[in-house]
Formats: sequence, C-alpha cells, structure tokens
Amino acid sequence: MSAQAPARDELKPTARRLWSFFKPHRRGLLAAFLAYTGAALTEPLIPHLLTLVLDQGFAAQAAFPLWMVPVVLISLFALRGLFGFLGQYLLHWTVGRTVLDLRRALMDALLRADARAFTQMPGGAAVTKVVADPQQAVSLLALSTVVLLRDGLPAIALLGFLLYTNWQLTLLTLATLPALAYVLRKVNRRVRKVGAVAYDAQIQLSGVVDDVARAWRLVRSFNAEPFERARFADTAGHLRRQTLKQAAANAMSQPLSQLISAAGLSLIVALALYQGRQDGVTPGEFAGFVTALLGLMSRARHLTDVMQPITNGLIVARGCMELLEIPPEQDPGRGELPEPVRGDISLQALRLSYPGGAGPALDGLSLQVPAGHTVALVGPSGAGKSSVIHLLQGLALPDEGAILIDGVDSRSLSLAALRRQFAVVSQDIVLFDDSLLANVCYAQAPDLARAEAALRDAALWDFVQTLPEGVNTRIGANGSTLSGGQRQRLAIARALYRNAPIWIFDEATSALDTESERAVQEALARHQGRKTLILIAHRLSTVRHADRIFVLQAGRVVEDGTHTELLALGGNYAALVSLAAE
Repeated sequence: MSAQAPARDELKPTARRLWSFFKPHRRGLLAAFLAYTGAALTEPLIPHLLTLVLDQGFAAQAAFPLWMVPVVLISLFALRGLFGFLGQYLLHWTVGRTVLDLRRALMDALLRADARAFTQMPGGAAVTKVVADPQQAVSLLALSTVVLLRDGLPAIALLGFLLYTNWQLTLLTLATLPALAYVLRKVNRRVRKVGAVAYDAQIQLSGVVDDVARAWRLVRSFNAEPFERARFADTAGHLRRQTLKQAAANAMSQPLSQLISAAGLSLIVALALYQGRQDGVTPGEFAGFVTALLGLMSRARHLTDVMQPITNGLIVARGCMELLEIPPEQDPGRGELPEPVRGDISLQALRLSYPGGAGPALDGLSLQVPAGHTVALVGPSGAGKSSVIHLLQGLALPDEGAILIDGVDSRSLSLAALRRQFAVVSQDIVLFDDSLLANVCYAQAPDLARAEAALRDAALWDFVQTLPEGVNTRIGANGSTLSGGQRQRLAIARALYRNAPIWIFDEATSALDTESERAVQEALARHQGRKTLILIAHRLSTVRHADRIFVLQAGRVVEDGTHTELLALGGNYAALVSLAAE
C-alpha cells in the first residue's frame, strides 16, 4: 500500500467492498439498530421527568407520590441498560461473522493468487493482512457504529425534545454545526495522511519480525543479533513516531470540538436565562431544557470523534483488501487424464523467460520420460532444472512448446487434475506445526498402515519408534524439533504416501547421510517400473542408477544417456563427475 494519504473518494470503493461482507448479516445490524433505538427513546424522558419534579414535586400537594420517583428512574435506566446490552451484543455478533467471512475470502484469495504475488509480497504481510487487519478494520468501524447508534440516536431524540420545548433556542444551537464540520474536515484530512504512513510502517515491522523468526539459525550463526536488534529498533521507532502523529491528529478533534461547543453552549444558556426572565419560564422548564441541551452537546461531542476510527478502519481495510485484487492463478484447462495414468511425459521445444531475466530459462528444451522410468536432470545452477519442475506442475506457463502427459497436452487439464499426478519433494523443505502423522498424510485421509510403509521407505520409522507419542508427536514450526536429515526424510515420506504416478525428487537426499540415502534409494528401486521418477541432484551418486540422465545447460539438453554412456562420451557429464570426485 502506498504511504500517500488516501483521499476520501479513494476510500469509497473500500467501503462498498467492505459492506458486501456486512450485507449477508444485515439482520444483525437491523436488530442492533432497533435495540439502540429503544435505548434512545428513553433519553428525552430524563429531562422531561426533571421538569415535572422541579415544577410539581416540591409543591405541598404534589401530583405524584414520592415512591414513584425511584421506581420510574430505576425502571428507566434498567430499560435503557437492557436495550444498550442487546444493541452491543448483536452488533458484535455481526462483527464476528463479518470478520470470519472476510478472513475466509482473504485466505481464499491467497490460496488462488498468481505465483508472482508471493515473490513481491513483503515478509509477514500475508499474516497481517489475513489475520490482524480484518479484525482491526472491522472493529474500528464497529466502534464507530456503536458511537453513532449509542450517541447519534439519543442526540436525535434530544433534539426533537428541544425543538418541542423551545424551537428558537434550539435552532441557535445548530448554528455552531458549520464551524464544527469545517474543523473536523481539516483534522480528518490529517488523520488520513498519517494513518496511511503508520499502516505501511506496521507492515514493515511485521516483515522484520517474520525475517527473524524464519531465519533464526542464520541470524545466530552470523552473530547478527545486534544487527537485527538495531534493524527492529529503527523500524519500531519509525512506527512509534507515525503512530504518535496519528494519535496527535486524532486527539486534536476533541478539544477543538469542545471549544466550539462550549462557545455555543454559553451563548444558548445566556439567551435561555434572558428569555426566561422576559417570558416567565419556570425553573423546571429551564432545567429540563438545559439538561437536554447538555445531553445533546455531550452526545454531539462523542460524535465528533467518530470519523477518525472510520477513516483509520477504511485505511486498514484497503490494505488487507489488496489481497482480493491479486490476479488469481490462470487455470484455463478443464480436462482430466484418463485412468489409469501411466506417467509418460514428453517435453516438446519448451521456451520460458522470467520477467527481468538476463536470458531465457528454457531455450527449446525437449526430452522424453517413458512411463515407469527413472530419469535424472543434472547440470550447473541456472541450467533450467527447476524451471522444468515448475512447468510440469503448472506453477508457470511456457512461452512456447508443449508438455504432454500420456499424450495429453497439460494445458487442456485443470490445474487440480494436473497436480494430482505429482508427488514432489522440493529442496526447500516445508513442514507444518502439527503431528508427524498429519505431515505424512498432508491433505489426505490418514491411513496408519500406509503412513508406516512410507516412513519405513523414507528410513524414518526407527526414529518414530523412539518418540514418546510415536506418529502423533508434534514436530514444531516447520519441523523445528527435527534434524535437517529427519526433516528431509519426513518430506520424502509425505511424497511416498501420496502414491502419485509421477514422483519428483529435487535435491531430496542432499541432507541425508550415506546410510539413509542408500535406504531411500532402495525404497525407490522397489517402485521402479511402477512410478515415473524424476531426480534432480548435485550428488551424482543419487542419479547414477537412473534409466536415463539428461544434462542441461543454458536451458537446453546438451547430453543424454545412461551413466556409463555419458562417462564414455567424455563431455559435460563426465566433467561434472570429475569435479564431484575431487
């Protein structure tokens, strides 16, 4: 979000979009409105009762018995309290439902977002926009709504009472409104400006904390605690300064509005006293009028503060709703692969370029992977290996060329149908803060027998047996309680559990010791002929038994063959083997 202050017109689309989330729960809003209306209707009764008490209660022959005074007052306040409670409860019920719907929509937008959005999003921004911002935005607007209903409706009721009692003086009271509106407009413009800057500063601070939480090992290995502490202090100090400016801008409205109200009130009271001396107004009528006027001014003073939280809430809402504007991932295909899927893959003259890249990531790459075969992609960094994997899973679309799976163009398939054919172990291991079993069976129905088989094949079952709760043991955020090798083996077990026809292992055994790597390779060998396996590895011991090895360079296949054939060729692959042996 830009730090530039949003104009009022720029916030209108945000308000309309936010209303679309409130609209399904408008019955709750209507019920809250009716409850607050009931509380507001009791407001003019207080100055009216005061008039009766002062004019008739002190007479020798009072028009009402004394016991009625506490009964009526207690009943009146009890009724107003009941209506106020119902209004606040119903409003917060509506707020809770609205926040839930908004969070669901934001999470859905995040799940559907185009891949480029994740490369451009600041660290921690997604968490803030999905979790914190909806609650903050809707709560600020709900607070304003409470003020409008709790103080606005009684103000209208008191204004009606004042017009009925003395319309001339009441109209004089309204003369202060233009000056009040002018001051609030100026203050509100300042609030919008500093509020936008403060929101950006909060996102930056979230990014710093997210960086430290994710990279705590790196921070400590570099002895970077003082650097990160200073970076956090600098960013937090910037946020504090902007928040202070925002608070100062918010605080200006109250004393200015009070000053204008006090000037108007003093004039009205003086005129009321003068009118009373001239026209013989009773003390009760004067006291009732002044009480109602003070009540109106008190309510109006609260209403002067209502624009600041509305503006701040819309600023926050606009920031989180930027997620809803992210283009979704393109999914033009609708087809399904005919069962059973064999796993035959054909890459035909693929070309792919990334925005800002120095050259094409893939430059006419073609290769064939027969069903049930194990192939390896090797080559230096930047040769195009990861780009091939991205294209196979539909995480990127080729500029030219085609990918055929069992003879079917992958672009004709829905992304769900395409990705269902792959089980992937990436070099960037991602685990979830859940049980070991939940990580193995991720997004699938748990089957203990299948999970045990996958863990055995991944050479992790013996370790699981030592855990106090076995497969139900929680592994911490991103597997923080596991070693690097255990995390990698768990990711392999997850891929094996999926039982897809095509497996992709991208540096999947790089963190394993020799014994564990051999165990995983033996497990994969047992599936050979039944699964199509694509290996990417810099450790050539992992790929030497592949049915075919493709050597990539500058986005093209420059050599292919078996390990023995490529060594005899004495080309790029042989050079890689020589380097690995040194």
